Amino acid sequence: MTTFAVRAEHLSKCYQIYAQPLDRLKQSLWRGRKQFYKEFWAIQDVSFDIEKGETLGIIGSNGSGKSTLLQVICGILKPTQGELEVRGKIAALLELGAGFNLEFTGRENVLMNAAIMGLSRAEIESRYDDIAAFADIGSFINQPVKTYSSGMYVRLAFAVAIHVSPDILVVDEALAVGDLRFQQKCISKIRKFCETGTVIFVSHDTGAVKELCSRVIWIDAGKIRMEGKPKAVAEKYLEYMYEGKTVAGTALASYSSVAPDTQETGEPGEFSPVGSHIRQFGDGRVSIKSVRLLSGGKNHGVVYSGKPCEIRMIMKANADVSQPIAGYLVKDRLGRDVIGDNTFLIRQNISELSKDHSYLITFKIDNWPNLQEGDYTLCVALADGTMSDHTQCHLLHDALVFKSVPVRAPAGILSISNTDVVFEEV
Repeated sequence: MTTFAVRAEHLSKCYQIYAQPLDRLKQSLWRGRKQFYKEFWAIQDVSFDIEKGETLGIIGSNGSGKSTLLQVICGILKPTQGELEVRGKIAALLELGAGFNLEFTGRENVLMNAAIMGLSRAEIESRYDDIAAFADIGSFINQPVKTYSSGMYVRLAFAVAIHVSPDILVVDEALAVGDLRFQQKCISKIRKFCETGTVIFVSHDTGAVKELCSRVIWIDAGKIRMEGKPKAVAEKYLEYMYEGKTVAGTALASYSSVAPDTQETGEPGEFSPVGSHIRQFGDGRVSIKSVRLLSGGKNHGVVYSGKPCEIRMIMKANADVSQPIAGYLVKDRLGRDVIGDNTFLIRQNISELSKDHSYLITFKIDNWPNLQEGDYTLCVALADGTMSDHTQCHLLHDALVFKSVPVRAPAGILSISNTDVVFEEV
């Protein structure tokens, strides 16, 4: 018995690009005997299955074909080639409020859009109060939509789409709008829907993708470039976005001295050398040779909250680096970024790196935060430039694995190590 919600087989979508309007007329007159347009394949030979109850993430740069694929899945566009089978009712958050009539009131638009999505009048009326409460725009719901602010418009549109009880929910960058509280409200609603329904989630926010999705597809130039676990795919995508087509070892291989050198590990038994099993990328101008994590002056793979901690890395410059930025990032078992910092953000710039020289960089943390108990990984990197414009020289994914032990159980991912409470009657 098949359990898929969406099945795509060799989907392709081609657009005809005309240099000038007159060419369209010529094409209609020649009836295909001569071609007056160029073909642009927005998506090409895309195949995948989405199981019922699965949350699939789709990532890719602008113009990669993500939105075109979603429009084909939602039935807005017809594929040029291939077959698509969708089982269930779809609610699409592609362009929020696209079907709203500006002259109608918010209530009238709710009734109209819910009807378009397949709800009966009775079903709409039974859910209207929930929609109005979620949108939280007060008496404005009885005013024409043309009087709404952009935030109010988005709130109402999202509220309608999420309350029609779809079998498949399609979200395309819809969470990039609205204020912070509304975004958190949307994430909570989508997370709850993920427990029972099928979700296709498109976003440039790899953190949200790793948080919500069970599987991720990376689309590039209209084709599936990679498919798999969120953490692995997101990291490869970020490598590509940083370094373009020179990633995956191509640039690193251009420097013979970048290969891991276990002889230059600093103090024996304390630093962990960088082996070939560690995923890494960069342009090769710097090679991080070894990494060490100390908690309370000890190196035993355990970090204790409230104690001083040191993150150290030894590196060798294979070329001059004029604006070095050293940094670290701690991730939890789901690949979520938990804490991190770099020399640019803390305004402690380091001097230029000279070719063939070796360096030791140490981040000294007075009190390790009170993280939830569990296993974490440490990512370290050295870049050249500024926060807004830099090139990765060498980045190590999961350079070290360690366990963090809290002084007490935090309410969230982490908490302040020491908090005093004053209680008094007033």
